[in-house]
Amino acid sequence: MSKKRKFGFIGTGAWSSALANVLVTNGHEVMMYGINKDEIQAINNGNNYRYFGSSDFNDKELISATNDLKELVSNSNTIVLGIPSKSMKVVLKHLQKNIKYRKIDIINLSKGIEPNSELLFSEFIKKRFKGNLKNLATFIGPSYASEVFQNELTMINIVSDNQEYMDSLVKYFNNSYFKLIPSTNVIGAEMFAALKNVLAIGLGIISYKHSGKNTQSAMLTIGINEILKIYQSLYPNDFNIFAGLDFSGIGDVILTCTSDKSRNFTLGYEIAEFGLKSTLEKNKTTIEGFETAKTLDKLLKKHEIEAPFFASIIEVILKGKNPFKITDFLTNSKKY
Repeated sequence: MSKKRKFGFIGTGAWSSALANVLVTNGHEVMMYGINKDEIQAINNGNNYRYFGSSDFNDKELISATNDLKELVSNSNTIVLGIPSKSMKVVLKHLQKNIKYRKIDIINLSKGIEPNSELLFSEFIKKRFKGNLKNLATFIGPSYASEVFQNELTMINIVSDNQEYMDSLVKYFNNSYFKLIPSTNVIGAEMFAALKNVLAIGLGIISYKHSGKNTQSAMLTIGINEILKIYQSLYPNDFNIFAGLDFSGIGDVILTCTSDKSRNFTLGYEIAEFGLKSTLEKNKTTIEGFETAKTLDKLLKKHEIEAPFFASIIEVILKGKNPFKITDFLTNSKKY
């Protein structure tokens, strides 16, 4: 067991709570920052009922919650950003005000592409937070928060350009059921993390009409190839095809694009079943793939990247194309 450390989570969502549970299981102290008073009270009582019902944290004495960001920062060695990607810019600004001239270690849990800068989130954090950033790592891989909270065996990548920092976090987090696997392929991992959410929406749409595994496997293969093409086009100097073989690559794609436990997959399925307008009106929570699709649409046009499956997904979810025509690009393609 590694030396006891204090972690501060910004965000009290399911994934933050699941990782917090891993840390208290390993004997580390956790404080969580949130804005929902009921959720804060529940965490201080030892559970997060909103996501995990009556299941308690493994060690209720080691976890607490607050709505005071200054208190969180002053009581933490490492800050974990467990927030929706669209909130990143605002949260970093508030965090900088509270830490002032300190440099801190950060773990990022957000996936996607920052819409204004069109940067991956590790790039965005480094750019916006460089004066206060000591070390940065991102957690990416196949992981449903509910299963991590229930101590189901889970293996994901921790990605960073700092091997020493990754090694230290491995010691804090790893135990018999939760494993961080270090990787320095930051760009490749984050590209897969961002784009697989869009792909999952597409697979959800297709799965409503085509329940057969033949169709789903074929479209999954096309999608993975297009992710690699987009990745290579945007980052030719950092391209590494083996990114697709890691937990953050094929592992995360399989989990997110083939299961109705995936919010992105379910969104796509419901778009096909109920229509775009009705589905979006019903979904009040942030769906990362939907947000990423908006930025991806701009990037594909800006860099003149041909990715017909992703383009078709974007046309359905952003421009009202008939979801049952999502595979019509196959008819006009010489390749297929």
